[in-house]
Amino acid sequence: MLAQKYQQAQYLQQNGQLNDAKRLYLELLELIPAHPDSLHYLGLIYFQQGNLEEADKLFKKSIELNNNPVYLTNYALLAHHQKDYQKTIQLLKEAIALKPTYAGAWFNLGCTFSEMGDMKSAEDAYLHTIKIDNTNIKALFNLVSIQESLNKSDEVKLTINKLISTKPSSKDHYYTLGLALSRLKGNEYTSKAIEYFKKALAENPKSIEVYRALASMYMECNSTEKAYELYEKINVNQLDYRDLSLEYANCLTQVNEISKAEVIYKEILKKEKNNSSALNGIATIYRLNGKFKEAEILYRQIIETDKANYKAYYGFSQCKKFTANNESVFEKLKNEIKIKPNTLGYFALAKINDDLGDYNKAAIHYRKANERRDKKIDFRKIEYSNKIKTIRGVFNVEYKKKIKFHGHTSELPIFILGAPRSGTTLIEQIIASHPKIYGAGELSFIKQIAYEKDITENQRESFPKKVLTFSNLHRDAEIYLSKINSILDNQNILRVTDKMPSNFIYLGYILSMFPNAKIIHLERHPVDTCLSIYFQNFTSAHEYSFNLDNLVFFYHEYFNLMKYWQGLYGDKILTIQYNDIVNNTESTAKSIINYCNLDWDTNCLKHHKTERVIHTSSQWQARQPIYKSSQDRWKNYEAYFPELVDGLSGLE
Repeated sequence: MLAQKYQQAQYLQQNGQLNDAKRLYLELLELIPAHPDSLHYLGLIYFQQGNLEEADKLFKKSIELNNNPVYLTNYALLAHHQKDYQKTIQLLKEAIALKPTYAGAWFNLGCTFSEMGDMKSAEDAYLHTIKIDNTNIKALFNLVSIQESLNKSDEVKLTINKLISTKPSSKDHYYTLGLALSRLKGNEYTSKAIEYFKKALAENPKSIEVYRALASMYMECNSTEKAYELYEKINVNQLDYRDLSLEYANCLTQVNEISKAEVIYKEILKKEKNNSSALNGIATIYRLNGKFKEAEILYRQIIETDKANYKAYYGFSQCKKFTANNESVFEKLKNEIKIKPNTLGYFALAKINDDLGDYNKAAIHYRKANERRDKKIDFRKIEYSNKIKTIRGVFNVEYKKKIKFHGHTSELPIFILGAPRSGTTLIEQIIASHPKIYGAGELSFIKQIAYEKDITENQRESFPKKVLTFSNLHRDAEIYLSKINSILDNQNILRVTDKMPSNFIYLGYILSMFPNAKIIHLERHPVDTCLSIYFQNFTSAHEYSFNLDNLVFFYHEYFNLMKYWQGLYGDKILTIQYNDIVNNTESTAKSIINYCNLDWDTNCLKHHKTERVIHTSSQWQARQPIYKSSQDRWKNYEAYFPELVDGLSGLE
């Protein structure tokens, strides 16, 4: 009976059902107070739930009763979480001394050395892991990353081949291999990862860990709505699982459920006042709401206790324009990145050097940051180009005549589009300051509806050919309006802005659905635009942005497609020059409001005071009064990025 209860507790804990497992361990300890396994795994639950003090007590007590390698390795997880790396290494080495063939201890040792920036020791630890267990998927994947950082390209190829040739033999294998493949470069690996996660769920539909892994993958792929659905399905708030709650809160922040995310972060901080992930989450919310000073205070606090927290350095770099007075933080970052190179760290250093006017150093760091991102991204030029050609082939003069009376009459949507970093956020801030206009930000609705994400999978039709069935246009318009109305909280609103720059691809589709919609297209100097793209740590949705050749290719595709739309739809598109916003703000703003068939309102000139969440990379700039330093910024970098200057010449 006792053994059965213990096994049930283990099963529940492994599947993320922590409170149910905790109850069983407590029942066991009432019967056998000195039961080392129950003490230890109860301690592990307290650790997972953020009660570190109680976890520490139980770990120590269990080790006093039974000094075994598993206990020592799990205790090392707590030390690692507290950033006490020397204690972590000591505990893991003690575990290995007791059992030299314990792969779990070797693996965790590799993770610790990696986090400390000791890549050679990390490689050695992972090789030991694989020698003991040659199908250890996590170790193989981590070894790939380490060998890449050590520039061992031949070894990387061999390790990847070992990894992808591994055949899953159990639900745990499906889950772990899915995790590894989801992080390899290439869409084919992502698809395979999803397949493995789904197989793992089919074999173990109650596994919280598999749901968590799948949701995390969707977050990394920028499919935040899919991730949100999964987190909601497993009812995260009822699980009392710290790391899962943090991931859920990050997702909530992305889908604009800011207040819910803030509650979760604050609950975690009640138990762990220095939890850097929760503090980073709160700081991010401050930034989204334009509270940059409050965010800066938190980022400084994180860096003070966790000097290698690159997420905090990056967030801090986005809060202000740096001066030489910020030298102390700057020096800390420079020292840390020498030990362990990091993409976010390079982006932060580049931004700081740009602010300081050291464009040579800024360019060096921007290149390093983007090269690291580009290694993990697979941008398929031919596929992208063919997509554009297919769209142009459907939306032509003949089609335009045929669909004249098939769209929706609504005048609600205003679509602000163009290349990223062309001024779309600033324009939305100006427009959304009008009391009759709601700024909805960057919405993924058009792309979702185009590819029928709301339609049952076996009934979907392919885009763009589906628009040749004219009844689909009115249906899709209704779906879009339904989504828009679900986010409106003010019945007096007459217009809603959808500021997804990439909607330029779907402009023909948009005007087929909404012939009365307003289209505002932003144009900015091509090199300024592309430099600004290259300087952002964009999501993986912008696969082209981390490689200068890909970036030039993308901009040409955008430029040519917009010329095509302008020829087809003419004065339905209002094109605004970025320089006109900067140099003639009031007259440009008035022309936009007039185009939207609304009366002028002076609040539009107070856009930097508008209290609305801004999710884009222009958070800081959009909160400032109009400034001119972003004009012709490219001239500062002309000597450092000749690929852009030469590749974009003639498009001004």
